[in-house]
Amino acid sequence: MAKKIIIFGFSHCGTSILKSIIGHIDEVYEIINECNKIDISTDKKFILCKTPKFNKIYLSDKYDSYIKIFIIRNPVYAYSSINERFNYNISKFHRLDKYFHTVNNFVELVNNPRKDIYTIKYEDLFDNNFKNLKSILDKIGFEYDDKIFDNSNYINKIVDDTKFESIKKNIFHIVFIEQNK
Repeated sequence: MAKKIIIFGFSHCGTSILKSIIGHIDEVYEIINECNKIDISTDKKFILCKTPKFNKIYLSDKYDSYIKIFIIRNPVYAYSSINERFNYNISKFHRLDKYFHTVNNFVELVNNPRKDIYTIKYEDLFDNNFKNLKSILDKIGFEYDDKIFDNSNYINKIVDDTKFESIKKNIFHIVFIEQNK
């Protein structure tokens, strides 16, 4: 049975790039569309999903079977990216109070680490030839080489637009979790 991995954080904080890098590893099955629950199987050693939102439920026993990676980014750069994407029209999902809630939970986990949750700041992903990210990958037990960090070797997808039913299913999971905060 594949080990489940979920990446979460806040919008425009690096969940997509992190999922893409880890998805380059041969022993990882990467779920293309955003979701927060893995309910499919694979013959690969790991199965990976990501959601751009944090929810306390990810820290609960409902996610005990998951390896969790929590990523956050400097708000100046996160909101610059959000503003560019949405033309300065901040949605309720991108409000500052939601960002601060996410950051407070991130800081709590940095100060009180858990063995099932890895924390990393976006700004630390690329430093020293991916040193911090490699440390996380090694602790999880991935077998990989440095080719996974060379994005020019891959065609990355964040949304599989060919599977409408899959998108509807993933949206249901995200909405369900959002409503049950």
